[in-house]
Amino acid sequence: MEGNPVGLIDLSMEVEEGQIFGLVGPNGSGKTTTLKLLLGLVFPTSGSGEIFGYPLGTLTYKQRIGFVPEGPYFYDHLNAVELLRFYGSLFGMGGAELDDRIEELLKLVGMWDRRERKVLNYSRGMLQRIGLAQGLINDPDLLLADEPTAGLDPIGAIQIREVLMRLRDEGKTIFLCSHLLKEMEPLCDTVAILNQGVVCHQGSMEELLTGEDGHYVAIFRDLDQAALQHLRVLAEQVDSKGEQYLAAFSDQQSATAAASDMIDKGAQLIEITPQRLTLEEVFIEAVGGIPE
Repeated sequence: MEGNPVGLIDLSMEVEEGQIFGLVGPNGSGKTTTLKLLLGLVFPTSGSGEIFGYPLGTLTYKQRIGFVPEGPYFYDHLNAVELLRFYGSLFGMGGAELDDRIEELLKLVGMWDRRERKVLNYSRGMLQRIGLAQGLINDPDLLLADEPTAGLDPIGAIQIREVLMRLRDEGKTIFLCSHLLKEMEPLCDTVAILNQGVVCHQGSMEELLTGEDGHYVAIFRDLDQAALQHLRVLAEQVDSKGEQYLAAFSDQQSATAAASDMIDKGAQLIEITPQRLTLEEVFIEAVGGIPE
């Protein structure tokens, strides 16, 4: 019916174990709906999905996942230790094992010194930190997180990114949803860009930022005027940066051939590299607009 909201359309993704997978998109693009599907809170009207080989919604895999919601809400009369003890009990944890796990997690997210403070008095950043701790209480193999650095100051955001990368290095799989592109770029191994319920771009971060056009940049120094003039003929564009000259080429072969020519003319080649985009540039091109 005309005017009905569209959730997700032909969503197809495969997330490899042991990587950080980022699902990015504007607000309202379907990121949270995707998380709800993976968590078994809603179910697809068609198609299917699996986590660890189990169909979506199966209780068995839920024991092996953790979830960090955007803007988490907790019982405000509890302190950090009481809150984590409550969530640990839901997984059947208790005793000294749970106490050790709580201490480990509170130190991990930088909340150990504030463990006696009640949730009522938490800042937005503290809520994000304790939210991450509760998402890790059961030592999950897969962590699903919705905007995990929202509300954090720059130092706090860096600390959370370091925690997530440490978890990946330990073999955990991280599934992140966000529209904070600058936060996702240094963090994710693979990215899918979602727009209006459709995955419009997907690939490794290296593939996305290198771009499909294959442009390369060669950097030179020690060019005389004749060599510089010749470089301007060979390259699509030449820019100067101090004593260096950055020349853009349409492909690696053109860049390599030009480098050989310039070396013969006495220039010094510094490097040849693929011309990298930013995730924001890739995003804007994919969705056709400025991210919200």
